[in-house]
Amino acid sequence: MRPMKKRGVWLAAAMVLLALAAWLMSRGDKEKPTVRPRKIEFPRYPKPAEVERASRRRTLPPLSAPPPGVETPQWKRDPVLAALPADPKRSAMVFEIEALKESPIMQIWLDCMLSRGDERAGFARLKDRYGIDVLEDVERIAASSTGLIVLQGSFEGARFERERWSTRTYGERGVLYEEKDTGRGVATWGPDVLILNPRAEPDLVEDAIDRLESTDPAQGSILQEYQAYSDVYGVLSPDDLSKMLPSEQDQLAERIRETVQRVEIHVDASEDVAVVAEVAGPAGQEMEDLSKLFGAALSMGRLNAKREDNDELAELLDHAKVETQTRRPPWASKPEEQRFSVDVALPVELLKNLGPCRRDRPEPERDIKVEPEPEPAPPR
Repeated sequence: MRPMKKRGVWLAAAMVLLALAAWLMSRGDKEKPTVRPRKIEFPRYPKPAEVERASRRRTLPPLSAPPPGVETPQWKRDPVLAALPADPKRSAMVFEIEALKESPIMQIWLDCMLSRGDERAGFARLKDRYGIDVLEDVERIAASSTGLIVLQGSFEGARFERERWSTRTYGERGVLYEEKDTGRGVATWGPDVLILNPRAEPDLVEDAIDRLESTDPAQGSILQEYQAYSDVYGVLSPDDLSKMLPSEQDQLAERIRETVQRVEIHVDASEDVAVVAEVAGPAGQEMEDLSKLFGAALSMGRLNAKREDNDELAELLDHAKVETQTRRPPWASKPEEQRFSVDVALPVELLKNLGPCRRDRPEPERDIKVEPEPEPAPPR
């Protein structure tokens, strides 16, 4: 691979990974979409239905009561957000499975993947072994870079065989299951929260239950409730973002580690897919320079992709831009903070060509010109 081409591909991968969409990018046929996207609304604020959804999910009691004589509203808390770690050096993403299942692109991909025998069999094995139907029982999934995974849904039927799992109670509502062979941990917290520890990290599940049952007023979360909107949302640490860049982008990675405080990500997939990756850092020239550097990198990647006939990459970068006016509400901004966003619009027609079932589509028929066989020479 030529160095210029490698930079272009890695640039796009970094942008889309930053927006939690890198998994959409796959190389293959170069079929161009025939329908241009309509105007896409980017997810910068919660929709009324998302405000109602967040309110309905506040089922944990407030952390502390107000001092005597002080009338301050005490909000209940979201258990999934409360279970996540509070370390700002970590990353966390939430996937609204219930909403994503209804999105056009996910319906296309699910129909395709479920038509394959191995994917359908995998879902069936999970239901038979653990009593969990991924497509029916799971409402949302939260994943942290610590390795912690928190699922919310309906898990009354979840089961773990005693021959393979040891069991013990923990806290007021927690039940811990540890796989005897691997040490991997699973916990249920009530009927609607399932906590996973696939890396078998020590105390990871116990710490999550401690946060769920904590009454410490200083208890926090890496994700705030005002950030819990859109179909996919979360925060990405500067260190995790810089690790996505290739080795030849060391200078940009260093600038990100030095300047960026956090990256907030929101994805709306209700029609076409709209991604907002909002980069926050201290107000000043450094953030202005970094926003220009991102914009220049997108432009250069677009030119390189077109020059190298990488149609998929060029098409994706055509729908990416840097916005320096993020229009944040006052309660979600800090006066000492400066932001810019990387916005990516991904039309459904484009994603259909980049998704997991791209290779299942038949190759387009091409007109093949057949040269006529020469007439045999007449006998002499």
